[in-house]
Amino acid sequence: MFSLDQRLSLCASFVREGVSVADIGTDHGYLPIWLLLNKKIKCAVASDVRSGPLCRARVNTERYGLNGKLKLVLSDGLDKISADEADDTVMAGMGGELMIKIIDRTSWLRDPDKNLILQPMTRAESLREYLCGSGFRIKEEKACISFGKTYSVMLVSYDGIIRQCPMKFKYIGTLDSDSSDEAKRYIYVVNEKLKKKLMGYEKGTEEYNAAEKLISELTEIIDREE
Repeated sequence: MFSLDQRLSLCASFVREGVSVADIGTDHGYLPIWLLLNKKIKCAVASDVRSGPLCRARVNTERYGLNGKLKLVLSDGLDKISADEADDTVMAGMGGELMIKIIDRTSWLRDPDKNLILQPMTRAESLREYLCGSGFRIKEEKACISFGKTYSVMLVSYDGIIRQCPMKFKYIGTLDSDSSDEAKRYIYVVNEKLKKKLMGYEKGTEEYNAAEKLISELTEIIDREE
């Protein structure tokens, strides 16, 4: 048996009991293997766009005796995975813009009974904005620190409601209501990136004023005493 790091552990915590799972960009297959070994899910399909990671996942699948419970598929995103193979879909360790492309072309994800667990490595703000404007709801979001880096994981489902995406929500989602050290660290990292971005704007412009306001709001959250 093995343990997941904090990033994958947080993803695993959002997976529902007894469901079928798709793990997109699976690499070594650790997440679905861990979920199956701990009997949290009934079955899983793991995909990757490259054959190398799938070979590693196949070795691990056989090592832990999970042939028949973990299906491995060479696929670009969810292109070769059907709706009945995944109640919960995990996308972890890829960029937010790639996630947008995968979600946008997979029509069966627009089902309120389906859950998405999303851990973007980059462009999380673009992903949140897309979700709000495409009828998806971020039901919950948590942050974690793994190997010194900070990540956010979103639990998402479709309800068909098109939402506004205020600038603060675009950058930190629901983490402003989370008092954990991990959430504050995530907000701090986002704020530092915004400060660098601010230097590229001309003072007094709409972009400058909006960024300056957001930096002030995030600083208040970071400094807030609980």
